[in-house]
Amino acid sequence: MNQLPVLIRREFWENRTTFVVLPAITTGFLLLMMLLTLLVSATNVVDMEVEIQSGQDTKFLNDSMRADNIYAFALYQLEGRSTEERVQYINAGLQALGGPLIGILWFVMVFYLLDSLYRDRRDRSIFFWKSMPVSDAMTVISKLVTGLWLVPLVYLLGVALLQLAAMVMLSIAALGTEISMVETVWGPAPLLSNWIQYLGALLFYSLWALPFFGWLIAVSAYAKSVPLVWVIGVPLAMTIVERIVVDQPLFASWMWDHMIPLSFLNMEQSVADNIVNLLLSLQMLSAVVVGGVLIVIAIWLRGKADEI
Repeated sequence: MNQLPVLIRREFWENRTTFVVLPAITTGFLLLMMLLTLLVSATNVVDMEVEIQSGQDTKFLNDSMRADNIYAFALYQLEGRSTEERVQYINAGLQALGGPLIGILWFVMVFYLLDSLYRDRRDRSIFFWKSMPVSDAMTVISKLVTGLWLVPLVYLLGVALLQLAAMVMLSIAALGTEISMVETVWGPAPLLSNWIQYLGALLFYSLWALPFFGWLIAVSAYAKSVPLVWVIGVPLAMTIVERIVVDQPLFASWMWDHMIPLSFLNMEQSVADNIVNLLLSLQMLSAVVVGGVLIVIAIWLRGKADEI
């Protein structure tokens, strides 16, 4: 196991552009957009009253607040809500902030695993690594650990930074008003639970989608050229054959569900509460078994691999 940290450092060194630079640039760009929005909102003066109904209460934006100030408008909207509604709306906003990074992360994970073993054969570095005292199993495991667990943590750091920055900017927008940031935003904001939820989603998805990721790395170990065609073409052919033979999309439904579980990625509280049940389900057992078999096949193919 002492080889694993060395192999992981190698993966980060060889893929630092997509693992580190890309999330840093994306996070920096989004932070800049958020800051520009705050600055523009603070300089665009529009004398306009905005009425917000909350039960029997009516509140008005005073002259010092800008009607086109997104942050101020959000604060006054939150002030007129109950605590439960504040938690719901803030949580939705926090998750929306992480959307761009999470979307990019998924593509990074997919194409990294698809290219990981294929690239070693293409650039002939496989000969160097086979001359080292590193087993094929450890090589494959290092790529899976990197792609499924460590790289997502880097991207989630960017998500956390964006969420904290949004909270700080809301606080700045509240300066000079009578709005209590502790009561209106910081108190109801489920930051910690949101981050724990993301970690739980990461662990769950790495197991639930193990057949998909196992298939990616098995193709990467086998394909002689254009691995993306193999990844798409073989399941597509199996789906067509299934339709002709049994007229039931059982394989296709199972495959898509374990590739992108949309109901889970929605991350509603009711779905997150069912994680334990999903972990103990037959669906999860089938995913782990099929994924494990594909990973074993990838290790076997790696042992027999040569240059392309």
